[in-house]
Amino acid sequence: MDEKKFKEIIQFAIVKEIGAAHFYTQAAEKAKNPDTEKLLLQFAREEEGHQTMLETLTIEKIDQARIEKSPPVRTSDDAGEMEYRPEMSYAEIVKMAITMEEQAFKLYDYLRETADDDDLKKIFIFMANEEAKHKARFEKLHTEEISK
Repeated sequence: MDEKKFKEIIQFAIVKEIGAAHFYTQAAEKAKNPDTEKLLLQFAREEEGHQTMLETLTIEKIDQARIEKSPPVRTSDDAGEMEYRPEMSYAEIVKMAITMEEQAFKLYDYLRETADDDDLKKIFIFMANEEAKHKARFEKLHTEEISK
């Protein structure tokens, strides 16, 4: 893959991660519940971690990586847009996080399907895997803490 195209794709992914971190940080500032604020700041830090990881990613690392397609991710047809409101409950925020991670997964999976370059496919598989892990973590959180 050519260096310019690689950098464009990574920059696209970085912008997505920055946007997610910004959203979670902004939502935390408006949170009325300390537990909700803590959760949102944790999400923001994780997205910042993704950003850092992407900023250090190189073509060589992608070429050497053995990246496997992510396991099937349960997706829903009703994962529509949600808008943050300061009065949202902890459960609503976790559900919103699940939706956001699902949408990010779907985007990277679609880009993987449409890519015609093997290195490009690897990048999108890698990113889809990261989003799938986040979604699974939030679903576990929902199951363990909210659905009881």
